[in-house]
Amino acid sequence: MQVEQSFHPFRVYLLIRNAMILSRSSIVVVTAAVTGILMLISLLNVYAGYSPLFHQQLYLVVLFLGGILVTTRTFRELHDPVQGLSWLMVPASIPEKALARILITTVVYIAGTMLFYLIFSMVSEGLNTMILKRHHPLFNPFDPIILKGTLAYIAVQAPFLLGAVYFRKHALSKTILTVLGLSFVLGIGICLAAWLIFGDQFTELNFKLLFDSTDSNVTWMQLSKIGQIGIHTARVIFWIVTPIICWAVCYIRLKETER
Repeated sequence: MQVEQSFHPFRVYLLIRNAMILSRSSIVVVTAAVTGILMLISLLNVYAGYSPLFHQQLYLVVLFLGGILVTTRTFRELHDPVQGLSWLMVPASIPEKALARILITTVVYIAGTMLFYLIFSMVSEGLNTMILKRHHPLFNPFDPIILKGTLAYIAVQAPFLLGAVYFRKHALSKTILTVLGLSFVLGIGICLAAWLIFGDQFTELNFKLLFDSTDSNVTWMQLSKIGQIGIHTARVIFWIVTPIICWAVCYIRLKETER
């Protein structure tokens, strides 16, 4: 299939705009339903008691749950027998199509939910004040908790975007099972690698921690060094390596599909 191979940012914008236009009815219906549920939750929470972090916590729930559901459905046209061919014939390159879907499920979704929730918090707290004469603090999209949560969302949703490309049906459940299985295998691999690298010291360290936790400080110093290395490595994998690999494999999978 012949497609335009050059990259143009304007075509990425057009792909994003067209996807939003085609989904506008679903967006309106879901937004209305979610607004009603959130209004009820906010009212009940104010009635039960004051919670200064209410909107930060509730927004992160909306961000992660909604974002993962949106992400797992972002390539539904690709897997549809009727719409799949039309989607592949869209005059845009594979990098443009992949980037458009990545931006929709990250930047566009985050910005959209922040704007929606900011408006929702002002309306809901106005109603709470009118009905119950008290309210929560308004939602602040620049709160450090929110900013860190959005970065975590970008890292978490990347495997679900990859699952949306690979799995034709039940992408959400299959992706969760795949992630859990890979995490289990990775954990075993790390333990085996530590045992091979440290040998008897690793076995002795585990024995002392299990049966003689009051042993010399050397044991805890060793544990601290290993733990610091492990935590630093895990952070790099979670925040940087995982999203990049998932997005790259997503692009490769789309390229294979279009061929």
